[in-house]
Amino acid sequence: MFLSFRVLVLSLFLVSILLISGCDVTLESQPKLFESRGQEFRDAVEETADAEEELLEYVEEAPAGPLAGFSVGIASTPGFVAGESFSKIPIGGSVVLTTPYGFKLGEGLRFTISLALGSYSGTYEPAEGDPVEFNPSILGVGGNLTLAKIVFVEGHTGNIGSGMGLRGFAGVSLERIMKKSLGLPFNILVGGEGFYSTLIAEGGSASGWGGVGVRLDYGF
Repeated sequence: MFLSFRVLVLSLFLVSILLISGCDVTLESQPKLFESRGQEFRDAVEETADAEEELLEYVEEAPAGPLAGFSVGIASTPGFVAGESFSKIPIGGSVVLTTPYGFKLGEGLRFTISLALGSYSGTYEPAEGDPVEFNPSILGVGGNLTLAKIVFVEGHTGNIGSGMGLRGFAGVSLERIMKKSLGLPFNILVGGEGFYSTLIAEGGSASGWGGVGVRLDYGF
């Protein structure tokens, strides 16, 4: 029995030595492990900092051009209705220059300043006499309101024909599809467009016309 007790004590002693040795190995290896992980972390931080510096230098070396934020749109309006001054619905087109200048009016609503110019051909056939042809031109200053880059309302005031007038265009913008989804540099706007002048032509009267407007905008 005494021999069994000595064997048991010796066994416990040997197990204790093995455990202590294992702990010493683990404790000795932990600083090396921490040092290795720390070096990897420092290398990753330095690589990230270098990448950020390169990106910052790239942005600083690529200044925006003088036309950045501007867009030019070409609109065609197949007319459906016209005033008494027209025997035939006018045909023609207009160009809209949209500037990057404007301001926000609320959440998702922005007003942008723009300029509109164009030319249309009109004809008036009196009951007696020869037909009278006239080409009302358009030059107006105004802007557009855009809601969430989808719904827009555009208006310009200025010279239409031989008098002062108004131009209005409202509808839907396809910007989210054309630019965001397809990555194209242009946008398409579709809606109703109308024109009104206090004097459509010399010797005439107040009149106007309107129809479905389709415009292609190219952004710089």
